[in-house]
Amino acid sequence: MFKTALKLIFRNWWRNKTFTLISILSLTVGIACTALLISFVSYEYGIEKNNPNRNKLVWVMQDMPSNPGEKVAYMSSDVPKQLQEKYPEMEGFLQLNSFGMKYIEVNNQHLEPMEILNVDASFPEFFPFELLYGSWNAFHNPQSIVLSEKQTQKFFGNENALGKQITVCKEDGFGSEKIIVYTVGAVTKSRTQSAIIFDGLVCDPENNWGGPTLLMMPVHTDRSQFEEKVKKDRIPTLAGGQYYFYSFDQSISSTYNQQQLNYWHYRKNSLLLVGLISAILVFLTAVFNYVNMSFSRVLQQVKALHTQKLMGARASDVRIQIFADTFLAVLISFVLAILMMHDLLPVFNQVVSVDFSPGYFYSKDFYPILILFIVVLTVIPAWIMSRKISRLSGSDYRLFFATRKNRWIGTLITVQFVVAFALIIATLTANRQVSLVKQTGNRYRNLIEISGVMEIQELQKLTSRLKNIPGVSGVSIGNLPVMNSWIMHGTLRKETGEEIETAVLQLSGDEELLDILNLRQLSGDDWRSSFQINPYSVLVNKTFVDILGKRETELTNEPLSKYFDVGDSVSVIAGVVEDFHFNSLEEKTTSFVIGRYAYDPRYTSTLRVRLDGKNDSETFSAIKSAWWQTFPDDGFTYIDTYNEFIKLNIKIFEMSRLLNMYSFISILLTCFGLFGITFYAVRQRTKEIGIRKINGAKTPQLLWLLMKPIFIWMAIAFVVAVPIAWWFIERWLQQFVYRIDVSVSSFLLALLLVAVITFLTVNWHVWRTARSNPVESLKSE
Repeated sequence: MFKTALKLIFRNWWRNKTFTLISILSLTVGIACTALLISFVSYEYGIEKNNPNRNKLVWVMQDMPSNPGEKVAYMSSDVPKQLQEKYPEMEGFLQLNSFGMKYIEVNNQHLEPMEILNVDASFPEFFPFELLYGSWNAFHNPQSIVLSEKQTQKFFGNENALGKQITVCKEDGFGSEKIIVYTVGAVTKSRTQSAIIFDGLVCDPENNWGGPTLLMMPVHTDRSQFEEKVKKDRIPTLAGGQYYFYSFDQSISSTYNQQQLNYWHYRKNSLLLVGLISAILVFLTAVFNYVNMSFSRVLQQVKALHTQKLMGARASDVRIQIFADTFLAVLISFVLAILMMHDLLPVFNQVVSVDFSPGYFYSKDFYPILILFIVVLTVIPAWIMSRKISRLSGSDYRLFFATRKNRWIGTLITVQFVVAFALIIATLTANRQVSLVKQTGNRYRNLIEISGVMEIQELQKLTSRLKNIPGVSGVSIGNLPVMNSWIMHGTLRKETGEEIETAVLQLSGDEELLDILNLRQLSGDDWRSSFQINPYSVLVNKTFVDILGKRETELTNEPLSKYFDVGDSVSVIAGVVEDFHFNSLEEKTTSFVIGRYAYDPRYTSTLRVRLDGKNDSETFSAIKSAWWQTFPDDGFTYIDTYNEFIKLNIKIFEMSRLLNMYSFISILLTCFGLFGITFYAVRQRTKEIGIRKINGAKTPQLLWLLMKPIFIWMAIAFVVAVPIAWWFIERWLQQFVYRIDVSVSSFLLALLLVAVITFLTVNWHVWRTARSNPVESLKSE
């Protein structure tokens, strides 16, 4: 019997190959996209899952004095020792200190900088990395380095790296450089789901000035009580604030707007939530397609099923056949989905900016979830359909098709339209916010920064050579790069005596700076001429003026020390420039002061080079040649300022790419469903169409007759989707200080887009049938 059932199933699939193909394909896409997102969410929420001390880890934060309400992950190097001596519940501590570098040298080759952390010797107790070879005793020597397996492969291939040397050109926070030679003392094995990401580890206590800090405390420690004790005992902080003690989960879920913790895993909760919702909506669309078309296809077998009963088949045999039909379709979709997940993974990694491995698909943490998911998806609809359809008689079938089936189709397609509208509206809005970010960052396009400690003669030579390169439209000299300029805690003082604690960025440059940054001066003396009038001239931005409650013209020629207490008694405010963003649009623009560049051979100088954007590849080659001519023994590195700005706003780009991906898939699946359902509906009404044509119905009338229900479902879906989409979008946009408004045009464009795609999808079937010979139509069964 089972063999016969399989023959009947495959024969029916071949007879209805359009339905079968669309239902399996849409279900495959739905399973693949949903499983991919669920696996990623499962992976993210399993960070450090296998760390035996995970629940004992406590992350330290403290108030940021220059930005009230903001917290920073920082503790001075001497404070953890004080805590451990004073509080017995503290079992240990680990400080993480990243340092900047200009380049590294391995085997006489200059290579790009890597992520080296200066850590305490307690590191392996906090993060249980296994060693490929070597020993953690390498931490006893500050000149030893522990490399990651990935970085070792990059440097030395399959060679044993023990004893190999790595030269690092290290940059301190003041811009000076120092050459350090490290010897490889150990290599760590690759470790999945790690909260800490590094290329190398060193243990150099003398050069550890503090940084993000982890404490190890008993699992049942009351962190709030500990926090109160630390506050009461007045443990030193940055500027009179207080410490906060977070759980490990909080540490990887927090946002660090004021810090670049590239080595610390950051769980993108908002992206995960939106992605998971989008994936579930896409999956529902796929399931609705599958159920709709499978139900339609199986309903056409009712006559054949009753014939089987007359030939002696039992009701249980019929149910088994229908169950096997559904089970096989889902099983095939599942196998295809696994293959598709592997193909989609590179695209997915690029969309959400991660390096997610396909090995996790088959891990014990996720694979059982996937199998359970597929079993539930297979058994429940198969069981419902087999029981329902096996009991229908021929007259029941006709009644079901005429009434309930139409309502069933209408409901499912309406829901699909709601999903498509919601995702497209969200995508259009996210893309508009992305456009705002790009527009804000336009001043940084085609701007690169080259930094280094240079002799004045070399600096002048390099500047002259760069200015003579075709494709370079301007060069300006300053101290630190724009995105790495000093942001210091400052006190702005109003004339009334009121003091305001705030963050102030200090930027320096020559007379070309405003032109290079495309900065517009709002008031005051011309920046170029002010150099000759007063060598201590500075510019402030509009936010600086607004905080003081003054007009732009009122600060011209006023001493800076009158309003800004930084121990500077000679600087004079020459004018005011417009604000510009050097942080995420989630943050309010910071006050800044632009001073005159002063050369110091001990510290970094930065050349800001503006390209004309016409032939960047040739211009870059010429810039590199100019560098090698000036510094033949030094590696060439540069900062693409626009890319750095985009990285600060990467969350919105990731969100936009994810929504683009899932809205495209959603509309594609909806088209699959409409194509299949239209094909089915036209086949069922072929004879009716022939009769109407014989009675004088025109082609446009027939088109409207067949397409009218679809557009009614679409209109209902639009009315339902608009308030839902608006509510979610408005809540999402509230995280941005600088944001676009929710636009009616996004909703109308979504409606137009879906309407056009729907019309093109269903029009082919409908038009062909409406234009067919009515005599041939009347022959249709």
